[in-house]
Amino acid sequence: MDARVLLLVTVAFLAVYVIGVGGTTAAAIRVAETWRRRGRNPTDLGPLAGEVVLKAPTLPRAMQALRIAGWVAFPIALALALYVTRDYPWVAPVTVVVMVALNAFYFTAMQGIGENLTLRADGFQLGSPATGHAVRWVHVTELLGAHVGAFRGTRMSEPGEWQDPKSIPNVIFYRLNRALVKPRRKTLAQRWNGLTYYDGIIRNAFGVTTESLLRAMREWQRQALEAEAPPLRRPKPGEKDQRRLGKEDGCRPE
Repeated sequence: MDARVLLLVTVAFLAVYVIGVGGTTAAAIRVAETWRRRGRNPTDLGPLAGEVVLKAPTLPRAMQALRIAGWVAFPIALALALYVTRDYPWVAPVTVVVMVALNAFYFTAMQGIGENLTLRADGFQLGSPATGHAVRWVHVTELLGAHVGAFRGTRMSEPGEWQDPKSIPNVIFYRLNRALVKPRRKTLAQRWNGLTYYDGIIRNAFGVTTESLLRAMREWQRQALEAEAPPLRRPKPGEKDQRRLGKEDGCRPE
């Protein structure tokens, strides 16, 4: 293939990457800034408040396709830039600088984007009812607060431990009982941050502190486990019928 044609193809894929990832970055910054100007979510997150729905800033649907196109063009543009270096030595350095800078802005901007979270008596749901992911409290074995940056993650300190003031917790990791439910496939971001032991992540962009959200989720889980707990002993013969009669008559069985 002619070197000039190859250069045009490289520039075309690089343009798709810049428009896709750069456009998503700009949209994420705008959405996060607009969200900060809105009112806060209700502070009562516990089970006594009933079903709790926490809204989070999300990208418009149109940006989802643009983001996918940008990341698909990313490896192609990089490979082509390295291939045409022998004819145009300036292409590869320019491409690498643009990609490194744009990726840094992208991952920083995406820290303010999340998914809606719904807390119910039987479990929680992350995302919309149509495309979201629902988890039952009885399937959750651990909830952990953590701080996740662009490339690494650090767990939140427990009460009594020293907390780095620069590492404010911004996510909640959860682990599932793998004997009862099959976990979802881990995302690339979960593999990068180093906390691959957990099966899911909830990015806190709800306008509440991560500590209060973590306490509320543990309280929801505690009540769900108490409701699902089996009785300490089996009822004696006839005891079950007496209890039923007592409830119907509005009195306790003798």
